[in-house]
Amino acid sequence: MKNIAVVFGGYSSEHGVSVKSGEFIYENLKDNPDWNIYEICISKKEKTVKFDERIFDLDFQNFTFEIDGIIIKPDAVFNIIHGDPGENGVLAEVLEKNHIPQTGCNNYVSQLTFNKKKFIEFVDSLDIPCAKQILLKKKETINIAKILETIQIPCIVKPNNGGSSIGVSKVNYIDELEDKIKIAFNEDNQVLIETFLEGQEVSVGVIDRGGERIILPITEIKSENELFDYNAKYLGESQEITPGNISKESIELIHKYVTKIYDNLELNGITRSEFIIVDKIPHILETNTIPGFTKQSIVPQQIEVQGLFVKEVLNNQIKSIL
Repeated sequence: MKNIAVVFGGYSSEHGVSVKSGEFIYENLKDNPDWNIYEICISKKEKTVKFDERIFDLDFQNFTFEIDGIIIKPDAVFNIIHGDPGENGVLAEVLEKNHIPQTGCNNYVSQLTFNKKKFIEFVDSLDIPCAKQILLKKKETINIAKILETIQIPCIVKPNNGGSSIGVSKVNYIDELEDKIKIAFNEDNQVLIETFLEGQEVSVGVIDRGGERIILPITEIKSENELFDYNAKYLGESQEITPGNISKESIELIHKYVTKIYDNLELNGITRSEFIIVDKIPHILETNTIPGFTKQSIVPQQIEVQGLFVKEVLNNQIKSIL
């Protein structure tokens, strides 16, 4: 029997979302007769392992736990921690040190994609359209006049390292800018201010199936709010249409850009990239290397529209790394 750990939770504001993703993935893996499935929940207070309705402590640095006098090290990890430490490379570094394969990206790739500024600089170097950005650091003086030399109003303010659109705001008036920057600083020590792109918002998942890269059907997002924010993502305040009403030219460009990113960066597992289409030209916003994965999430919807079974895809993620 192989020992498989589903790892969820984390230290960020996305903890609750990650727990729901972890529960969904556990339900889809638990019936595999060849595997013992352990649920590992990581939080600021504790790191615990649940197995057979019993709770054990996790030694995070060695990534082992003891059950009935036996030390167990997982044969593979399904990493579904959104944010810190699952998506920013911290968990990947621990797992790599202990030679435990995981479904997510390696430490280097995780660090690059999680840092929105560095990732956009990377995709810009590949000639993929994206928004203009300015990076602010917490201890620096905020100079609104200097910001406005580069970025026009309306603009977007968001944490540089973060997810689930927590701390993200649209600024419609200059006198709102400073307050929105402070909100974003509650989530991270670095804040991005970027050009607001007016257009069609879309999201595209990518999975690996038996060594074949599959770009899934693209979802069109119609948020009831100004942005595809936390409420739109998780509280039903948006329409998510898969496949979306997207022009053939835009779809071809999204496929071209996603392929280019994958060909130049060692992305693994399941990813989801966000674009805004402006005059049929897709502009990339970000790539999530550990996207939300509940029954209602975008990528599971796309997998089903593709004609695949979510359970099979999730089981194959583990099989591919064993």
